[in-house]
Amino acid sequence: MTEWLQANIVRLGELNSVEEKKNILSDVKIKLGSLNNRESEQISRNVDLGQLFTQLNSNNREFVDQVCDILKTLFGIFKAGEVYQRYSTEISQLITHPSSAVKSLALNEILCIVSNPQKIFLLLTDVSLLVAIINRIGDDDLIVAKSAMSIMCIIGNDSKGLQILYKGELLQNFARLLVKNDTTSFRIYEVVVDVAKSSKEGLEASAQSGFLTSLINILDSEDVLLQVNALELLTQLALTEEGLRFLEQQGVLRSLVQKIEHEVPLLNLLIPGLMKFFGNVAHYWPHEIFSKYPVVVSELFKVIEFPENETILGVALDTLGHISMSVEGKYALQALGHEMQLILPIIAAVIQKMPPAVKIHGLNCLAQILDVQKVEQDNRILSLTKSWFDYLGDDPLGMIVAICTHQFADIRQAGLKVLEVLASQVWGQEYISTRLGFIEFLLHTNESFKECKEAKYEVIRRLTEAEPNIFPAYIMEKFTEFVSGRSHLQVTDVAVERL
Repeated sequence: MTEWLQANIVRLGELNSVEEKKNILSDVKIKLGSLNNRESEQISRNVDLGQLFTQLNSNNREFVDQVCDILKTLFGIFKAGEVYQRYSTEISQLITHPSSAVKSLALNEILCIVSNPQKIFLLLTDVSLLVAIINRIGDDDLIVAKSAMSIMCIIGNDSKGLQILYKGELLQNFARLLVKNDTTSFRIYEVVVDVAKSSKEGLEASAQSGFLTSLINILDSEDVLLQVNALELLTQLALTEEGLRFLEQQGVLRSLVQKIEHEVPLLNLLIPGLMKFFGNVAHYWPHEIFSKYPVVVSELFKVIEFPENETILGVALDTLGHISMSVEGKYALQALGHEMQLILPIIAAVIQKMPPAVKIHGLNCLAQILDVQKVEQDNRILSLTKSWFDYLGDDPLGMIVAICTHQFADIRQAGLKVLEVLASQVWGQEYISTRLGFIEFLLHTNESFKECKEAKYEVIRRLTEAEPNIFPAYIMEKFTEFVSGRSHLQVTDVAVERL
């Protein structure tokens, strides 16, 4: 097999006809698809790929793609780093090749190396290769650019890689790409933020490079869309404790709050990004954010109470839900006083009266507000979630049940998610047990939409775990029978779909 493969590779260099070359590659592909371990090992030891690399200089795109396909298969036979060690010059040249397929082939091989902690050192002294990879971050092909970004992120997350990332030619090429265009500059910033959030050392190095300061300065740009993009990246950094402290020290959070307080021009375009920023941060540190930046919370509630458009309202509901997911977040919201008592009836109105897309945001928000993991449930938190549910209106369970009969399946599914949350808490189980006709609705209502079937199954599964003496024994038996039968149906459904 080894001799046959090498002979065919040599033959490719002797032929002028592209069609004949394609036929050879087709034969090679078939042979490579049936290799045993012994043949693979012999090929990796003895076959010279050099002449196969030269075939990538063809002007025939289809032929070049075929060569890439063969090389990809052959690369998979070699151990990590072995292709680069044997063909480092060729790999470097492929990264600057005009074909995106060829560039991707080389970058994917490099990505395999940097993803191996024992092999990444092979690349850290090859400055010209690293520069070539950085330059591909500005490539017109997004797949190529993303591969290059992934490589540099991994290098920046490595302690030794971090030492060279912002030095010499690498630093110069990062800086050069930063001014190429907005698209490329934000790709660079994405790499910088990824490195900065990976470790304390990564944050320090990224800050010293000046790139983080450059990103922060965009928040004062006159281009609101650039501000939104910068805010999205800085949100990722703020989700690490060190990153949040850094942004506070740089005055970023205070500056963002001032934008809200002073209602800067085009604030509406910024509001979703600002809410996502503070919402994500408050998800982890709710008490700290609420106490330091109370205007953020008041603005969030104001947007829900007096929405200017449905898009912003959806983001606000998502943000409130995200903040309230944790028990700590729930207690931080409770500490605000009567805010939740005022906002929950508004959420109920959203669920009942707003267009379908906004209804779903409202239902998802409500599910997160009420949800408490079993291991975190105690009398205090259950008393709080019960009071919040009661604030929704005179008959909140009736409202949710009505939603679960809505004509749109995605709204029914969101409503059933709320029911699942209720079914996991003792007060919710008590409400369900006394709701006339509700058990029949769960057990006997036909549902054609698969996701809704699964959602209803989860509600009943939760009820099988209900506290003792809430439901009569015969009802618990019905729940158990439904869950057992539904499990069987799930397997059958999957089998049918595969057929």
